[in-house]
Amino acid sequence: MIIYKDTCIGCGTCQPFCPAGAIVFDDHRSTVDQDKCFECGTCLRVGICPVDAIQEPANVYEYPRALRKYFSDPTSTHAVTGIQGRGTEESKTNDVTLRSGPGEVGIAIEIGRPTLGMSLEDIQKITRALARNGVHEIEPNNPINSMILDPQTGDLKPELMNERVLSAIIEMKITRERLVDILRVIKEVIPELDSVFTLDVVTLLEPGLTIPAEVLAGIESQGFSWRPNAKINMGLGRITE
Repeated sequence: MIIYKDTCIGCGTCQPFCPAGAIVFDDHRSTVDQDKCFECGTCLRVGICPVDAIQEPANVYEYPRALRKYFSDPTSTHAVTGIQGRGTEESKTNDVTLRSGPGEVGIAIEIGRPTLGMSLEDIQKITRALARNGVHEIEPNNPINSMILDPQTGDLKPELMNERVLSAIIEMKITRERLVDILRVIKEVIPELDSVFTLDVVTLLEPGLTIPAEVLAGIESQGFSWRPNAKINMGLGRITE
């Protein structure tokens, strides 16, 4: 985002709305620190500027800076996935979509949050650690997939290393037998990350709507606490053949 200094009246009203703290005073006018800006568009969407000095520049959509907008602006449609958001379609509907089937578990690693953000270097730390332990594929429709230069090493494309986003998600699936090993790998890389971290484990429910005991045991064995999450839409089901 940019703020036209010739238009800005220096009221500072926009500054509290920036989740990255990227809007600051310069010579008694508000300006955007381009290194800190995530291109989330919050300052423009709230419509708070009394003189319309805030605008979206053309380079927002130029690669690689465009990644900032695609991962940080909830109203934008990602050029790779064709949907809004940081990852693929909703993972909490797995019992319907069967993305992770019998004997499999899905893993979603979420890094970053508003006000904190994260560097794409953090993504590379995770993909490299996973690659060293035999995980060379992530969900093909996950936007991170197109950012990987070498699946065998987990290296991202070098031009992305200076980019920052509000948050990102790495999604993949593995066999249940590998769950403990991969959770151990993820646990070891967490201290290297310069942001907040959330881990999702996706599995099919068993009869009685119970979570498989071996999945819960695997999560707990690595010291992770857990809570159940699901997408339940009462009355919206339909008969399938």
